[in-house]
Amino acid sequence: MSEKMHRAGWLFLTALFIFTSVGLGIWAFWVNTHPSKDETNQSTNQSKDNNVNNKLAGTKLANFTPVAKVDSLQKIDLTPGTGAEAKPDSTVTVHYTGALASTGVIFESSLDSGQPATFPLSGVIKGWTDGVPGMKEGGTRRLLIPSAMAYGAQSNAKIPANSDLVFDITLISVK
Repeated sequence: MSEKMHRAGWLFLTALFIFTSVGLGIWAFWVNTHPSKDETNQSTNQSKDNNVNNKLAGTKLANFTPVAKVDSLQKIDLTPGTGAEAKPDSTVTVHYTGALASTGVIFESSLDSGQPATFPLSGVIKGWTDGVPGMKEGGTRRLLIPSAMAYGAQSNAKIPANSDLVFDITLISVK
């Protein structure tokens, strides 16, 4: 009887070793081929961020009909603000979307990054320096800017030389 018990013990240990090895192998395979909930959420958030980062650039500006030429600065209040008023020497925090006036195609938007921009009005293009004062916090203004008040003969990958521009600006805060 002792030999049968001895064999049964070894058989049990062998079976235990095989089942444990197979089980660990299956578990390791599963873990490496199926992301955890945290990894899935992180991947989904990164996809959402990537979509946000490229959401507006290259698309058409909403509710804007392209114009062949902008002769002078035009200020159109889309939503009047009710807060503090921007002055020529103010530092402003804004969300903005910029497009070419001739096509309405957006070249840049702070909404793509989700982060507003903050700068002194003395440090931006003349169209903004002259077009933003008078806005109140909470307001949205559309500026149609002739090229001479924008970047003039300068060009870059997004804005051709001598381009008239259009900006939708939402004033978040004034300092």
